[in-house]
Amino acid sequence: MSLLENLYNVAVNALRPLLPAFGAASPKVSAAVEGRRAAAGEITQWAERERDPFRPLLWLHGSSAGELAGAIPVVNRVQTERPELQLLVSYSSPSAESVLDELGADYAGYPPLETMAACREALECSRPDALVFAKLDAWPALTRAAAELGIPLGMINATVRPSSSRLRGPGRQLLVPSYGRLDAVGAVSEEEIERLEVLGARPEAIRVTGDASFERALERVDRARHAATASNRKLPVETSSAVRLCAGSTWPEDERVLIEAAAALAAPERSGDGTGLELVLVPHEPDAAAVGRIRDLCLEHLGVEPRLWSALADSAPGEDTGPGSPAPMIVDAVGFLAELYLECDMAWVGGGIGGEGLHSVVEPAAASLPVLFGPVYDRWEARQMVHRGIAVEAEPDGVASALSELMSDRKRRDETGAEARRYVESGRGATAASVRLVTDLLGAGIPTSLG
Repeated sequence: MSLLENLYNVAVNALRPLLPAFGAASPKVSAAVEGRRAAAGEITQWAERERDPFRPLLWLHGSSAGELAGAIPVVNRVQTERPELQLLVSYSSPSAESVLDELGADYAGYPPLETMAACREALECSRPDALVFAKLDAWPALTRAAAELGIPLGMINATVRPSSSRLRGPGRQLLVPSYGRLDAVGAVSEEEIERLEVLGARPEAIRVTGDASFERALERVDRARHAATASNRKLPVETSSAVRLCAGSTWPEDERVLIEAAAALAAPERSGDGTGLELVLVPHEPDAAAVGRIRDLCLEHLGVEPRLWSALADSAPGEDTGPGSPAPMIVDAVGFLAELYLECDMAWVGGGIGGEGLHSVVEPAAASLPVLFGPVYDRWEARQMVHRGIAVEAEPDGVASALSELMSDRKRRDETGAEARRYVESGRGATAASVRLVTDLLGAGIPTSLG
């Protein structure tokens, strides 16, 4: 154990009385703080009631919805192969709750507070046969307590952003022992190996498995395509001449630049061919505040009232309205982004201009769409897609031009979309490779009695 880990443990213990003050920052932070404070006790209570010592237990941790979503195909396959398996899922952000139903966990909640006492209590009571992290977030106290108890540790879909603060300074020094304790690391690509080693992962523990989120995206899109009929369209047919852009998981900064771009494209000097742009805006949090915010932008820049998906959801598909740009649509609901992508011609992925980071670029690519996003991103797949010319990185003042080029060239849209789909298809096999990693860890585990 490193000196920094000791100091970290002391600091977390010393800060425990102050944690409620951190939670005052926002409801999400408050939920996470309170959840972690109570987690060890809640896991203990669950284990006393429902933990079957004759069944293996996999503990899966993911920081948020995105990380856990990428692990879903792996976990589901392991559950199929090992029906006796119990599953405990922990997460750091309340956003993860949106994907819990697909994991079928026996227990789900926040991980214990990052103290040795809390982590050891949770692990000793639950007795997991393996602890697997999804993508990142190998917590120091949790990994140390697990290693001391002889619990195999692993990571699937492992990636480290080149600009990550984890790679330098105190962050790296703190995490090096944590990554060094991992018995198996499934990297998403060859280019991740060096960064994982910088973080402390042992070369002999690393294997390239790929990213299982690619297969999840393919499955979601193909399921939506198979179910698609004229009667269950998510969007009305407004105009045959408009190019439809689905902007998924948008933040305020995305919405502003897209609506400003739509206004620029609607100007007489740029709309000579009659091709209009139809915006379908899917806010990251589609609440009343988002609807009001987008409505104000539409009125300010376009002079029109936006349409609301919930107001049109029960109506029959509309009629062709002829040339021009229909008013933007706000999708004030969740759960069918893949279906929306299939009814559009291009995709914008939110988070690359502002927000909490670029969202998934894989799902619209799986839907055979050219993908655009802002310049602030560090996702490995986004970097690859830009390098291969199947995604467009657009500065805020260049969004209108980027959209115009694609709007005026249907052949380019079709070819780029087809190549994007082939890129996602190239990721097949990641689930099987990650399943082997997890099952190897489960097989390597000491008995659930912890010896």
